[in-house]
Amino acid sequence: MPGHPIEKLRDEHANMRRVLSLVRLQLDRLEREDSPDPVLLANALYYMRKFPSVVHHPKEDLIFRKLLDAGAPLQADVERLRRQHEEIYALEDRLIDMVLALQAGNRDQRAQVLELGRHYLEIQAQHAQTEERVLFPQALELLRQTDWNNIRKQSRHIEDPLFGQNVAERYRYLYNYLLREAADNGMPQPAAGLPDEISAK
Repeated sequence: MPGHPIEKLRDEHANMRRVLSLVRLQLDRLEREDSPDPVLLANALYYMRKFPSVVHHPKEDLIFRKLLDAGAPLQADVERLRRQHEEIYALEDRLIDMVLALQAGNRDQRAQVLELGRHYLEIQAQHAQTEERVLFPQALELLRQTDWNNIRKQSRHIEDPLFGQNVAERYRYLYNYLLREAADNGMPQPAAGLPDEISAK
C-alpha cells in the first residue's frame, strides 16, 4: 500500500532503527572506553529529538485518536504510548546535554549517559514493537478511507532532514556515517550523498 500512512510510519520506524543502532554502538564504545564519537552520538540523538517528535509521533497520535473514536479497546495501550512519547522527548533532551558535556571533557557524565542511554533504547524498542504488533494492525482493520484521508490532511508534511532527498547541513556528518555503514554491510543506502564535518551544536 504505497503512500498509505501506516506504510510511511513503518518506513520511518526502519530509518529510526538505523539511527538507534548507531546510538547503541556508540554507547557500547563508551562502556568499553573504546573511542566513542560524542559528536556523532549527539547528532543522532538530536535527529531523533527533532524529526520524529515533529512529524512521526503526531501522525501516530492522530491514528490513536481515530482508533479510540472507532471503539477499539486500546485505551491502556494508547495512553502508555502517549506517555512514552513524552518520556522519550525528556530522555533525548537530557542525553543530548550530557553527551555535549562529555565532548567538552566532563567524564563525570559517562555513567549516567550509559544508564539513561540504555533505558532510552529499551523504551524505543518496546514502543515501536507495541505500535507495529498491536496498534498498526488494528488501525488497518478498523479505520475507513475517510479516516485515512483525514489523517493525511492533518499530518504535517516536512521532508526528513536525514533520509529525505536533501540532507540538511546539520545532519551531513551523521548521513555520511550511515552511508559508510550501508556500504560496509550491503544495506540499502540513504538518500543522495553529501559531504563531511559538522559540529555537535
